[in-house]
Amino acid sequence: MKILIGKLGAETNDFATEICNMKRYAPLGICQGDRLIPTYRGTADYLGGMIQAGEEEGAEMFPSIGILCAVPTLEKECLEEAVEMLLSYIKPLKDELDGICLGMHGAGAARGIPDMEAYTLKRVREVVGPDMPIMSSLDLHGNISEEMVALSDGLFGVKNYPHIDEYDAGYLAMKTLIRTIRGEVKPQLAVRRLPLLVMPAIGCTFKSPMMDIRDHVAAYAKENGLIDATFFHGFSYTNVPYAGSSLVVVSEKDAQKHADTLAKWVWERRAALVPECLTCAEALDRAEAELAKPGDGYVVINETSDNPGGGTPGDGTHLLREFLKRNEPGMLFGSIVDPEFAFQAHAAGVGGTVSGLLGGKSDKLHGEPIEIKDAVVLALSNGEATYVSPMHRGLRMHLGKTARVRVGNVEIVVNEVKGIQGMDDRPYLVTGADINEYRIVGLKSSIHFRAWFDSHAKAIVTADPPGIHTSNITQLPFTDITRPAYPLDPDTKFEI
Repeated sequence: MKILIGKLGAETNDFATEICNMKRYAPLGICQGDRLIPTYRGTADYLGGMIQAGEEEGAEMFPSIGILCAVPTLEKECLEEAVEMLLSYIKPLKDELDGICLGMHGAGAARGIPDMEAYTLKRVREVVGPDMPIMSSLDLHGNISEEMVALSDGLFGVKNYPHIDEYDAGYLAMKTLIRTIRGEVKPQLAVRRLPLLVMPAIGCTFKSPMMDIRDHVAAYAKENGLIDATFFHGFSYTNVPYAGSSLVVVSEKDAQKHADTLAKWVWERRAALVPECLTCAEALDRAEAELAKPGDGYVVINETSDNPGGGTPGDGTHLLREFLKRNEPGMLFGSIVDPEFAFQAHAAGVGGTVSGLLGGKSDKLHGEPIEIKDAVVLALSNGEATYVSPMHRGLRMHLGKTARVRVGNVEIVVNEVKGIQGMDDRPYLVTGADINEYRIVGLKSSIHFRAWFDSHAKAIVTADPPGIHTSNITQLPFTDITRPAYPLDPDTKFEI
């Protein structure tokens, strides 16, 4: 049995002012060919699960490419280059392969190509034909289009946010593909899209309401003998007609009926899916209140509106500015992207000082640059580490040139490379900072950081200032999403 494996996807934020070229999409190049399996074997990634399942079943796996990240809207040429790279591995094998298993995202878009996944699958189908079984793992934030479903034999979504089960989604996709090739199952695939925009800040499946929805869908799938069922939260920042949540079912019969039943159940609980939005000042006040409660430990404040894992610039200054305004002992912020400032710190050396504008250089929405005078350089790093979080466990982190500087009582980690959200303590630790020695720790992420910090921090508080990843979606200039959509339109109706 011969199966090609690979990963190609993006979570694109169409509200970003930047357009993503190949250098932004893959700053270290795309992992491909013989490097793919050794790089991902044993990791928590989709490909880690696919490789494990393939090896268990004795499948001969042919590696292709591996790239999936959160970015601004892709240049059309960037997407085409990546797809051509994938096809270059498929074309020589098209008459030998029994199937294809891909790790995709579900919320990718390029200029002129609003559905990256459907585009990729269509290009693959042009090579291998309509009968080749193709199954894919998908991110929980996938915007699932009918065309994507029509071009697929199976779509297997992550169930948790943080996505601690990417491995499981890849494993199930590969296992089901192998069973299909052997004739053991004949899966049906169905989707029911909802007129519902679920913002990431409410999406954590470690607690209600999302934990309850996840558990209900899982119980329903087990009770009804489904191969898989996923409530996709969707990614509303991809400003396309099919942005939003959906139910996807893989089963041997009645797939559409089951998708419709689950969609109705979720819709009835829509009012609970609107998150709280705190200003930075409110978040700091709440953090102080949490610190005043009995018990030791630090409080994390996450800046959800400038989450690099959602395609934001990562150089927003709203929360950092409030940190500097408070200027209280034991405050640590990081990391904020600013290559120029990081380079200056490296030039100054440990013990030197740096002055200049920090952050706010991508756009004004995420905050104006902060004028810094005589910041003391405490530590320098190349920004290389291995993730220890259940999210991306075993994969390499590359922040580029990184520095920890002190301004008054506030310590700030500044790094070079864009697109990296806070996952665990590695961005601080690479500069020698032990976060247990601080009171308040600031970072840029929405939910993924919780996979590690939930069991390490005393408390977590979410700040939601202006930004292109805000939960206050009335601030966003939607143009192409399908309206009406709840909660933008409170009176939205949903009928099947």
